[in-house]
Amino acid sequence: MISLGTELGRLRRRWSRPLPVGEAEPFSLPAARPRRSVASGPVLVVVATAVVGFLLVGQLGTRHRFSQRLQAESEGDLARILASLTDEADSLRDEISDLKLQLVNLRNSSREDGTADLAAREQLKALSVLAGTVAVTGPGLTLAVEDPDGAVTYDILIDTVQELRDAGAEAVAINDLRVGVASSLAQKEGRVLLDGSPLSPPFRVTAIGQASTLEGGLKIPGGVLDTLDALRGVRAEVQRSAKLDVPALARAPSFRVARPVGSGP
Repeated sequence: MISLGTELGRLRRRWSRPLPVGEAEPFSLPAARPRRSVASGPVLVVVATAVVGFLLVGQLGTRHRFSQRLQAESEGDLARILASLTDEADSLRDEISDLKLQLVNLRNSSREDGTADLAAREQLKALSVLAGTVAVTGPGLTLAVEDPDGAVTYDILIDTVQELRDAGAEAVAINDLRVGVASSLAQKEGRVLLDGSPLSPPFRVTAIGQASTLEGGLKIPGGVLDTLDALRGVRAEVQRSAKLDVPALARAPSFRVARPVGSGP
């Protein structure tokens, strides 16, 4: 077993021995150890934990201070705070009720506006049919009048149109010319004119409405059919139809004085 003193003596002798010229004691530095990189994951976890902990502590501190403040208040102050909160809650409930009532009113107003708009559209359609500005179709009847000798005059056609309207005719045309509310029948040089357009026999009067009622209006004693049958060479025939077409006026009426409400002069 080598003693510690023997080893020290050997080393002393080695370092005290002179080295030959040109020789040097070999010396080497210890190799540098690689530095270990610090992982970023644990650092982020630590930072996030610290932030969450700070927020929790702040929230707990706020609740604690609020609780201490309430404990420091007197019973009268607490009663006033409670009353203020109750009044605010009641005010919010009233506001919610008002908003709900406004919503219901708006919905009802919307429905009423829709109903009024629909009624206005239906009225406009009815007036357009009555004025003759639109073509119409529907059930009705046709009165065909054969008149080879030209015995039918304009006043007989006026009576025919009037009888049909009294019986509920919604639209009337003679020889495919619409009869409007402002239409006129006249006679010039032995020819019947409707709104200035000549009508030639045979005459074909078309009326849209309840066919049975219209026919009954033409057949009343002393009415149109009796008048036509009394004329020499005239033969009249009534035919019901499930669907008839009546055109619109060839020229829409123009008004020189009247104008819709709200329009300019």
